[in-house]
Amino acid sequence: MTDFAKDFAPPEEEKWRALAEKSLKGAPWERLVGKSADGIALKPLYREADIATRDDPSGQPGAAPFVRGASALRDAHLPWRIRQIVAQRDPFQANAEILSDLDGGVTDIELAIDPEGVRGVRVRGDGDWARTLDGVLLDLAPISLDAGPHTLATAGDFVRYLAERNLFNVAAAFNADPIGAFAATGAMGREDISRAAELAALINDDFPNANALRVDARPAHEAGGSEGQELGFALASGIAYLRALADAGVSVNNASRHLLFTLSVGPDALVEAAKLRALRLCWGRVMEAAGAAEAKRGAKIHAVTSRRMMTRYDPWTNILRTTSACFAAAIGGAQAISVRPFTDALGGPTPFARRIARNTQLVLMEESHAGHVIDPAGGAWFVEKLTRELAEAGWAFMQKIEIEGGIVEALKRGWLQEEIAAIREAHQRDYALRKQTITGVSDFPLLDADLPAFEPLPEAAPTRTGEIVCAPLPAIRWAAPLEALRAKAEAAKPAPVFFATLGKLSEFSARANFARNLFAAGGVHSYEPEAVYESIAEMCASMAVAQTGVAVIVGTDAAYAAQAAEAAASLKAAGAEWVILAGRPGAHEEAWRAAGVDQFIFAGRDVLESIERLHAALGIA
Repeated sequence: MTDFAKDFAPPEEEKWRALAEKSLKGAPWERLVGKSADGIALKPLYREADIATRDDPSGQPGAAPFVRGASALRDAHLPWRIRQIVAQRDPFQANAEILSDLDGGVTDIELAIDPEGVRGVRVRGDGDWARTLDGVLLDLAPISLDAGPHTLATAGDFVRYLAERNLFNVAAAFNADPIGAFAATGAMGREDISRAAELAALINDDFPNANALRVDARPAHEAGGSEGQELGFALASGIAYLRALADAGVSVNNASRHLLFTLSVGPDALVEAAKLRALRLCWGRVMEAAGAAEAKRGAKIHAVTSRRMMTRYDPWTNILRTTSACFAAAIGGAQAISVRPFTDALGGPTPFARRIARNTQLVLMEESHAGHVIDPAGGAWFVEKLTRELAEAGWAFMQKIEIEGGIVEALKRGWLQEEIAAIREAHQRDYALRKQTITGVSDFPLLDADLPAFEPLPEAAPTRTGEIVCAPLPAIRWAAPLEALRAKAEAAKPAPVFFATLGKLSEFSARANFARNLFAAGGVHSYEPEAVYESIAEMCASMAVAQTGVAVIVGTDAAYAAQAAEAAASLKAAGAEWVILAGRPGAHEEAWRAAGVDQFIFAGRDVLESIERLHAALGIA
């Protein structure tokens, strides 16, 4: 192989950093260093000095420490299971969806079950199971259950359904998970965990290819938790199940096959891939400490695209989010992946939305060849370093949970909810200040765009029965606060905001675009944001045509110094009831307020507060 590097001088980090600092124009170097929710520094450049990869600390796939994969082999034609979520309430319609998905390339079905028919298939007995699974070859298309608070009863019913039909060799995932249901709903029976372990003991010999339990960390993620908190939640839950399995007489080596870890994956591909690698690293250590044979220490992972990242407005952007998340799960080594339909935040999916969800996986698998290489990110300094830092964060959080008395006690006392709430509120503050943005909602919102078709869903009544109770972890979406404000404006149909522009278009366009973007995020239209006026008198005459009582002044700092006070006073005299200025007022604030400016908008100001004040000015309740 030709060595092209010999023709170039060896790179020097000092020279690179000097050039990088020069481009910052006086800003500190630390501006390029991000920070994760767990406080992990995310640097712009990683090198061998950050983590010595020459010694191959991640080992080989299928071997300790299992960072690179739970198994040594990966089927190039089916590197992961395509597990489609089915939650259609009617068993007949659910069956039609299942058959259509399987015909379209899906390999597994994630069957959401709800006997009440609110958030899943209404299955209440053997007849409903038969109707739902009619024509499904269960030995070829495994069924994975997601029954929420009905997890134990549903798992037991499905075991009986399969046993009565002599289907003992199917690779079913019964997924009994009382801990995950407890975190999500706030209630659990006193014996639920031991009953789940007894289910594993019951099926251990008769169903050799099935897993009995799910370790679901999604409640922590969907409540706004960090990667470290999600990992710690998973580890603490897994440890609780290991203890219960031991009490039920299931050996640690058999326990390994009964545990399926389910994690959410968001749009940050490398971070999410590192999270899955970190889970395998940590769980391998747990199983080693528990005395498991090396071959039994790998974690089986089912990755589901995050719900908290999804948006109701401009939902087409969700396709990009789920694609990135699916890619993360694929390169992170998940054995099964579920992609949520892009209309998930709106309601139930149409056949088109379901097709997009499954085709996302098929394209990544068959056209992008995302699964042809085991652990493709392995050896990359950033990913290797972050894997270990996330593992440390997750392990530390698990230890804190154990100090609280374990996962159930940590939830009962509210300690875990408070820890996650602190991270959630910090994130929400960042979104409000636009330190983090949401395309289609806080950035580049498209007003009056038609929404895709979706199936309306009934409001879910909270299920809360059981001897043990806690405050449930809330399932949130980052976009929800802004979407609520926008929905109010859409219902009220207010007048637009008049743009009082100062100077040339090239001079005021940056601030005009900022203001237009902000107003649109709140569902408010802009009137002539690119108009150029020869005089303030002409501007005020144009405002009369706009028939609105709210105006925003946009221009440069120099234009403001010369004309802002006059423009504000003239706009008020022309009938403006509320005048906004786009920019920081600095030392001019008192004078400009005296002239008639009521509100200032600028980068770094709370977007929600700014929109609420605008709504009040427009009469939006």
